[in-house]
Amino acid sequence: MPVPAAARRWWVLPTVVFSLTRLWLLLIPFGLIPYLGGTLVINDVTLYEKWATLLQTGQFPVGDQMWQYPPLVGPVLALGALIPPDPTLGLILLMLLADVATFAVLLRAVGRGGAPDGLWAWIAAGMLIGPVWLTRFDVLPALFAVLALLSMARPVRSGALLAVGALLKVWPALLLLSVPRRALGRALAGFIATALAILVTLLLTMQGAGSFASEQRARGLQVESVPAWLFLIGHHLGLERTFVYRYGAMEVQATGTAAVAAAITAVAVVGLGFLVWLRLTGRLDDVAPADIALVLVLVSMVTSRVLSPQYLVWIAGIAAVCLLDPRTLMRPVIVVLMPVAAFGQVLYPMHYDWLLSDGLSGLALQSMRITLLLIATIWGVWRLWQVGRSGPVGVDAVEQVRQPA
Repeated sequence: MPVPAAARRWWVLPTVVFSLTRLWLLLIPFGLIPYLGGTLVINDVTLYEKWATLLQTGQFPVGDQMWQYPPLVGPVLALGALIPPDPTLGLILLMLLADVATFAVLLRAVGRGGAPDGLWAWIAAGMLIGPVWLTRFDVLPALFAVLALLSMARPVRSGALLAVGALLKVWPALLLLSVPRRALGRALAGFIATALAILVTLLLTMQGAGSFASEQRARGLQVESVPAWLFLIGHHLGLERTFVYRYGAMEVQATGTAAVAAAITAVAVVGLGFLVWLRLTGRLDDVAPADIALVLVLVSMVTSRVLSPQYLVWIAGIAAVCLLDPRTLMRPVIVVLMPVAAFGQVLYPMHYDWLLSDGLSGLALQSMRITLLLIATIWGVWRLWQVGRSGPVGVDAVEQVRQPA
């Protein structure tokens, strides 16, 4: 039976909507369309441009407190700044290219039988998160995470892709735990071989490529993070606190921040350790890898000292892969996360002053953002635990990992 012409052109509408939304995101940083606080997001791109000038000489910005990124970011920024006609525009266009590539990968997956919900989730995420979508480089590691999750049937390739992502923003390394147990060894081999090859190349060709680790040890509690939220509430109950600008973010400075930072690290160890136990004991063998990946990243985010709005780009990529399968366990969790992304956009760049003031507006908005994020994380962990406790729930991991790459 011939396929109707309308069915053959199913990709037209999402492509048009994607193009219009990305044009909107592209115009905001340059002040070409009205948007509250939109030009504020260009600040980081200006910083990237400054670093790119140094990186193009083969030198990393060693000793610069603002430099917080794994080594592969160096050549990426240097390359982006070479795109004509302007380094600032070139860096944003590089992020747009990664965004388009992710859209194309998801489009191909839908064309091969995946549910269109995943494609629409990626489109909508850009609008919910706002202009930081293109003025930070989180879409790059998200691209490699999506590619890796869709390549689970080829574990060596998947591990290699996760290594590239991890050398851009660390968190994709967590996704190794989403690899099915029988394939974990091959994925690790691909990860280690690729990571070593890239690291050795960078160490031999650029000065200071290994400085990233030493730049992270003194990080405090960023004002937007979950543990910092406790101090925002405490201030309204009489606790003294101030904000200091360090490592490219506003951090809370108050009595007890060190203890809370240590406690949240312990919670991270326990939470991730629990998920490792579920995976390695076979209790998650019937869960789709993307579902596991989403919960892993959520746990790492709520127990992190930093929680910038662009971190939701990570969630957007994984959620899109989850929703390619209509049987995903994470659909209600993803629905809860949607307003979290929108609240993040209102806080930054629209009303960042609300968060730093003593007013109730910023506290209320941040409280809703953090509460919903915690609900989503706990719900995700609970759904995995229910599967681990009761056995298969109808999601076949073998079938899931054979999604088209």
